[in-house]
Amino acid sequence: MKFTNKININRFSLNELAIYASLIIVLTIAGFIFFSPTFERESPVVKFENEIEGKEIYWNFKTPIKVLIAEKNGIKSFKAIFNDGTTNFELESKIESEDLEKGIYSVELKAPKIAEQTKSTAGTINIEVYDNSQWNFFAGNKTLKNINLVVDKRSPTINVVSNSYMIKQGGSGVLIAEINDENLKDYYVSFNDQEIFEMFPFHKKNFFISIITWPIDINEFKGVNIIAKDSAGNKSSMRVPFYIQNFKPKIDNLKISDEFVNSVSKNVLELSNENVPNSTVDAFVKANKELREKNLKTIRDVTRKNFANSNEIPFELKTFVRMTNAATFAMFGERRHYFYNEEKIDEAWHLGMDWASTKQANIYTTNPGKVIYKDYLGIYGNSIIIDHGYGVASLYAHTSSQNVEVGDFVNAGTHIGNTGSTGAVFGDHLHFGILIQGIEANPNEWLDYNWIKLNLTNTMNSAIKIIDGNNNETKNTK
Repeated sequence: MKFTNKININRFSLNELAIYASLIIVLTIAGFIFFSPTFERESPVVKFENEIEGKEIYWNFKTPIKVLIAEKNGIKSFKAIFNDGTTNFELESKIESEDLEKGIYSVELKAPKIAEQTKSTAGTINIEVYDNSQWNFFAGNKTLKNINLVVDKRSPTINVVSNSYMIKQGGSGVLIAEINDENLKDYYVSFNDQEIFEMFPFHKKNFFISIITWPIDINEFKGVNIIAKDSAGNKSSMRVPFYIQNFKPKIDNLKISDEFVNSVSKNVLELSNENVPNSTVDAFVKANKELREKNLKTIRDVTRKNFANSNEIPFELKTFVRMTNAATFAMFGERRHYFYNEEKIDEAWHLGMDWASTKQANIYTTNPGKVIYKDYLGIYGNSIIIDHGYGVASLYAHTSSQNVEVGDFVNAGTHIGNTGSTGAVFGDHLHFGILIQGIEANPNEWLDYNWIKLNLTNTMNSAIKIIDGNNNETKNTK
């Protein structure tokens, strides 16, 4: 009996060990499954590009729709179905990795040819995605994504209502157009496919105006086009007819002295928080070229930043008037070549009018507007920029004092400051500039009553008559 009892105890211990071992194995496997990336349980995150939660998306069946998927374990399968209310169409899909480390994938969805024949203007896209996880009995994690779709195959319509007859290199032009599309998203003017000019609402719904300039540093004129895009990706383009005239710059050869660099160029760099090179030539070029480019970018950025608020400024632009009792010392469009010890070291455009009178002469505005900039601006010195609406602004540089603050509305005849010699200049004067959407344009046109009347006033009045006439014809036919 004792012998038998001993054997039973051993058998019980072995059974117990077997149970414990089984539990350990099961727990180990469960732990492996629970913590192993191979068995991760997070479903793929699916989002349409530019998707706004709760909003439908737009599609023209021509431009592929882009879908973004976040899934670190990779994608096992992807299917997208378009339903137009009566029929299901499987969409062609092409999966590409955007960022493998973060597990970001992009999918291009294309409609089959047969889907393009649908006359439906609405539908849904249903997406089903499985990842490479071994979870769910090796089936993987599943995500279903449904989104409402607006089908829009029609491109925006563009009609040029009126435009100025000619545009000169460095000069300005005006155009007014009617743009129609129930899903209109973006519209602008493209110059040479190099510069973009915004369009502003004009007179009545669906009509827009843009005042543009032919930048003086672009020699070849390739065309001005109005571009309109809708939310579905449809795009239209309409060429604006302009006669053109190139600009012949006046060449100025200027000698740079050590005195100018030491007292002016280096001072401007210091006040602009720039490093000052020891070399005379390097210091001049850094101020005249590198800092100039930064200053021009600031002018452009500040002016364009205020577009959203431009509509609050009544557009009452009249001819600008030159400073009283002042002599003109420099014109717009002079091409300046700079020499040091008989060697050419740099060149640059002069992009405004320089007027000099008595020291610290009063500066008055000649058109109403809103002050959008008042600060030290490198080579321009202490400067003021006034927004007059429709993307037109005026620049007053090298001032010694300013009597306005950013945000002030000023009337014609307001004393805004006094002339000075701040910035990269010798001698007290005013640099007056006209900015068209941040680009300096020829002020001579804006100082000319006949040019304003012919190109701005007449173009706008002609457009208003056409717009009102069309509206009256529409009313009479109803």
